[in-house]
Amino acid sequence: MDSSGTPVRKRPRQDVVVKPDPDRDVEIVDYQNHPTLYFEDGNTILSCASTLFCVHRTIVSKHSPVLKILVESNARMLRGLKHIVMKETADDVEALLNVIYEGLRIDIPNITVESAPLISNVLRMCTKYKIDRPCAEILQHIKNEWPSDLKEHDAKMLARRLKESRHVAYISQNGVQVANPHFDPNAEAEEDLIIHPGSVIALLRECHYDSSELLAPLFYALTRGTWQFGGAAVGHHVAPLSHADIERVIVGVERLRMHHADFASQVPTLAMDHPAAAERVRCEGGVRLYWSNTLAPTLLKATKGVRQPIEDWLSMADQARTTGMLSVRQICPACAKLVVAEMERRREVLWNEMPRYFELEQ
Repeated sequence: MDSSGTPVRKRPRQDVVVKPDPDRDVEIVDYQNHPTLYFEDGNTILSCASTLFCVHRTIVSKHSPVLKILVESNARMLRGLKHIVMKETADDVEALLNVIYEGLRIDIPNITVESAPLISNVLRMCTKYKIDRPCAEILQHIKNEWPSDLKEHDAKMLARRLKESRHVAYISQNGVQVANPHFDPNAEAEEDLIIHPGSVIALLRECHYDSSELLAPLFYALTRGTWQFGGAAVGHHVAPLSHADIERVIVGVERLRMHHADFASQVPTLAMDHPAAAERVRCEGGVRLYWSNTLAPTLLKATKGVRQPIEDWLSMADQARTTGMLSVRQICPACAKLVVAEMERRREVLWNEMPRYFELEQ
């Protein structure tokens, strides 16, 4: 404080930066020490613009082969210590060093809008500086949120629907509005916190993770939310994508829709095993009637705007399996199982062909 009691604001420390070439002029820079990652017993300084990090050479070298090369190379001197000028932002270097000094662990349970900036910084930096464990952990988070296995995808969608149902006070049952037993007036809108798949695709591309196992579920999730373009937010969903990936979205949607429509329109020929010809004829006729008059119209009624064919096929298979919808068509139980199995098979084909639809195969 000055003589009047007014606090005196500290100036950033001015340092003379000695360049490797002694014939060149020196720089005088106003530096700020990072509040938590400037260790007084450190022996190497990393600088990002005016922010300084003082770290331990052995620690950063141990975990990153790229940093090891940097800190062992010829460098400037600053405050009597080796000085490495980093090209990244202070936030990026902070994220990298926090991972190194916290045991290479990422203490983030889910990928949400709130955690996305930190996760993005960590994945970019750890990929660039070849620190494998945090990268593997983040990629596993992505796989958990957007699984490539169909059964895991179904489980994820069911859990998400249950969460969404907590916000709905009334539901329709057989055309009648009834109270929703899962309704929770205090539930938070968790769906809005999930990071958009387009942003995740762009991040993976930036870090050169091009596996179809990672990307295909994300492209499907993206198209589930962006088949209806237009309105005030036009361009929002695909804005993070490259031009090539935007083209993949457009082409993939058309291919997925075309194969979905083909599968819904084609009445299956099943290997029915009946001792009597009359029974076989009755079941074959029932299958044709059910497929043509019930399944196909239901799946095709909104083909031009359908957003989730994988989920629609599952819904139809569950209906056929549990509601007696096939028995009223005089389809025997054995043939009914064949019909459901064929629906599930076609659904699996759609899912497994996603990498090809979206041109993601290497």
